Amino acid sequence: MKLRIIIADDHEVVRIGARSVIESSGIGLVVGEASDPMSLMNMLKTYPCDVLVTDYTMQGTMSEGNADGAAMLSRIHRLYPALPIVIVSMSRNAAMMKMVTAHGVLGLVDKASPLVELPLAIQAAHRRTLYISENLKTLALEQGTATGLKEGTRGLSPREAEVMRLLASGLTVKQIAEQQHKSISTISRQKGEAMLKLGLNGDAELYRYLKDADH
Repeated sequence: MKLRIIIADDHEVVRIGARSVIESSGIGLVVGEASDPMSLMNMLKTYPCDVLVTDYTMQGTMSEGNADGAAMLSRIHRLYPALPIVIVSMSRNAAMMKMVTAHGVLGLVDKASPLVELPLAIQAAHRRTLYISENLKTLALEQGTATGLKEGTRGLSPREAEVMRLLASGLTVKQIAEQQHKSISTISRQKGEAMLKLGLNGDAELYRYLKDADH
């Protein structure tokens, strides 16, 4: 079954390019497009979707007032906590990259990167796996958003470190959520935040890291 995807960006050329890449890849169908935060919120109410692809900042406001990227993502995550989000942005601010994972974001794609990365990010987000464009991952490591593999779990919050420990013990995200009496989306978010800090891109790198850390 193809994924249902909503695209939000205030630049039409970006929406056209994203739609073309997504639909030609065969992974999904774009069920709606939005050009500002308010139209995005209305679209989310109207069209069920499996993954949201959105810019971090767009011109316009929401009904609650001015919509900076964090406020928009926070509201979407509050209303649709299980919805995976992929951010496609020109911003290369490492602090922003670290922050957005707190709002259900599982994919970070640089607009300067080839759009062929977008289907990969969408597939990863749908599987609840973090995806970061390679150049953004490098930037995060350079600017200190990620602590780097050699530094172990230094820089992780206690909850993130505990999720890493439980993953290393062989538990799945679902099993950890049940054990901790948390939602799957909460554990997925903590896993994603830890992976971003550690500079890990995808489950393959995560489990190699956990395996190496166990030795």
